[in-house]
Amino acid sequence: MLSDCLGRAERSDGAGFFGVVLIARGHEVGGGDVRHEVGTYARIDNVLRQADGQASLTCTGAGRFRVTEWLPDDPYPRAVTERLPEPAITADDHPRIIDLRDRLTDFVTEVAQTRPEAVPAGLPHFDVDDVVEHGLFAWTLRLPIGPADRQRLLECDTVTAQLAVLDDVVEGLTAMIRFGR
Repeated sequence: MLSDCLGRAERSDGAGFFGVVLIARGHEVGGGDVRHEVGTYARIDNVLRQADGQASLTCTGAGRFRVTEWLPDDPYPRAVTERLPEPAITADDHPRIIDLRDRLTDFVTEVAQTRPEAVPAGLPHFDVDDVVEHGLFAWTLRLPIGPADRQRLLECDTVTAQLAVLDDVVEGLTAMIRFGR
């Protein structure tokens, strides 16, 4: 797959890309899996090839897509995709984004005070400018949330819907800290 991605990139004089979808059910290897229909393009930023044929990649998310058709998994899973627009922030979203930022900051502060062992070096910061430039997904990368919640956020078509998902996530994270899970 990597050779195919990089070969297409060389022919088009651009970066290599591939799609990433979350497996809803089944196994990552060996087929028989059920995949989500919304995923993200991964732009290959750096490739480090090992002598044994393996490679390490550095990739950056490069936009959302919806699978319109799954192709045969030979030699690897493939699909026809359509690019999805990124949810646009409206003036009505700004107060809710500020409120979410404040609740996330309160959550991180509470974790630092009640469970300092759970806090990584340096507390995460939730800057509104990050949201304007990178969308709400940028904030989720700083939170201990699972792939199902990240998938719910990825599938949202509006910032309002994303905020509803993140409201739910923050409520769950806060409950876990307060009730000792």
